[in-house]
Amino acid sequence: MSYSQPSPYCFTFLHDFGAATEGLIFRGPKGKQGTIEEVEVIAYETFNSVSSQAAVNIGSSALGTQYVGMELGNLADGDEKRMTDTAGDLVLNALPADTDIHLTLLAPTGGTPAGKAYVQIMIHWY
Repeated sequence: MSYSQPSPYCFTFLHDFGAATEGLIFRGPKGKQGTIEEVEVIAYETFNSVSSQAAVNIGSSALGTQYVGMELGNLADGDEKRMTDTAGDLVLNALPADTDIHLTLLAPTGGTPAGKAYVQIMIHWY
């Protein structure tokens, strides 16, 4: 394992948060630990959250937030939110080797849920 030359990976998703919650599972290269460097959300439809906000969660189980719990609020079309802009969004940046990592793109609730965005997750595996 080499910390001096990590392998950068970028996972990119296009998601309609207003339509539904979606869960995905990913895993790093065999034998490699990871460090979450950034989560970036770029809205291309205004978000609406009446009861609860849309969120990007990364955890060790479905709906988990052990690594990232990033609420999106009412992003306007064209707005951007980065995990590194809000200290509380990153819970733990160290991802274990050979372990399923759960990504949940959580839909907002109440009123007429809306919001579409590009979601990018940048991880260094070493």
